[in-house]
Amino acid sequence: ATVRDFFSCIPPKHWAMMDEKPIVLMYAAAFAKKYDQGFIDFTKAEFPKEFGGRVPYIAPQNSWQGVKGDSTCAWGGALSFQRAGICELGPGYDHSAVPGRTPLVKERDGGRFYTESWLKFLRDPSNFVMIETWNEFHEGTDIAESKEYGRQYIQLTRKYSDLFKKA
Repeated sequence: ATVRDFFSCIPPKHWAMMDEKPIVLMYAAAFAKKYDQGFIDFTKAEFPKEFGGRVPYIAPQNSWQGVKGDSTCAWGGALSFQRAGICELGPGYDHSAVPGRTPLVKERDGGRFYTESWLKFLRDPSNFVMIETWNEFHEGTDIAESKEYGRQYIQLTRKYSDLFKKA
């Protein structure tokens, strides 16, 4: 239902796609009460019935033991460059403003951390890179325009994604 509801809210022309398949990136298995391969199989069988025959590209986070998708992701790219099946990177991390959490901070260093992560990726690119995150302001992983950073991370993303497309 979560996957169906998400894709029902977004016009297909705005879907992120991999090989003409809508992308589903799964977060940590710890958020699921119970799971098995049936989730992937069911989603791949049912999704096309509601979404014009398209089969989704599903990448579970690497904590989903015994579950196989089209690739894997690791999350955590905002803390350090990650290379599971999908490469992940982010601008830094700071959730010290979130009540009840022990502060965890990875400084942005004026954009250097993000730039260095992109450069690591570009030295050995895969066909998929995931950026954490667009608007997780509470965790300080945002690349969206903000009062704090302006459009700096949008501009860096444009610069390095253009280089990726040329590679």
